[in-house]
Amino acid sequence: MRNYLLGAILGLSALVATMGQAQALDAPSCPKTPMRVVVLGDSLADGLWSSLYRVFAQCDTMNVVRLTAVSDGLAKTSDQDWIHRYVSKAGQPQDKSNDIVIVQMGANDITTIRNGRTRESFNTEVWNALYQQRVVTLARTLEANSAKLYWVGLPVVGNTSWEPSYRIISQLQSAAVRKAGGTFVDIHELTTFGTGDFSMNGNFEGRLMQLRAADKVHFTKPGYDYVASVVLADLGKVIENHNRRIALQDVQLQ
Repeated sequence: MRNYLLGAILGLSALVATMGQAQALDAPSCPKTPMRVVVLGDSLADGLWSSLYRVFAQCDTMNVVRLTAVSDGLAKTSDQDWIHRYVSKAGQPQDKSNDIVIVQMGANDITTIRNGRTRESFNTEVWNALYQQRVVTLARTLEANSAKLYWVGLPVVGNTSWEPSYRIISQLQSAAVRKAGGTFVDIHELTTFGTGDFSMNGNFEGRLMQLRAADKVHFTKPGYDYVASVVLADLGKVIENHNRRIALQDVQLQ
């Protein structure tokens, strides 16, 4: 057991060394003019929102908008309904370069989709086509109104009966998001914490700690920070590009 644990820790160390995920969350530079990070999705996305909210808490020019709904997704709530939530609650962005959108949903989508008067069963040919079209429509709309769209896939989960279905959903999302021009972030392997399988614990911030919640689907606070860190590095680059654009405009106005 000790050898297995040591191997798991060493494996994780190699992974995070490659991806740069072993350290505490560091806030990127603040935008020079107001920007928004808009987080859409279910309870998994809500955990991401909380991590990003803490990261930017001291940044007056960054608003982290919470558009999450527990037990929701794209099977029972349509793409158009999610778009309506975005526009009505977050507000239409005045300049698409000022919004960064992060989406995570799908954990509640192992269910039927209404198709006219019928209901299509999960993972049938019709269900898959309907689901992918919802992802494409939502992703295209969000991508067209933002500087960057990140769609985060589903993590590895401890319930072995759910795991295959979660992988199907992430695969469908990945193809659809890329078709729409967004960035899909696959976190399945990352959330094995270097063990190659589900694990409650992982090495984060230089020490072994519990990263998964008791339900083996959600995360603890440091676990959500771990997942958020996957997006943060690239998100920082988007903010840097924004700041360079603003600085260039200032120079041109002088």
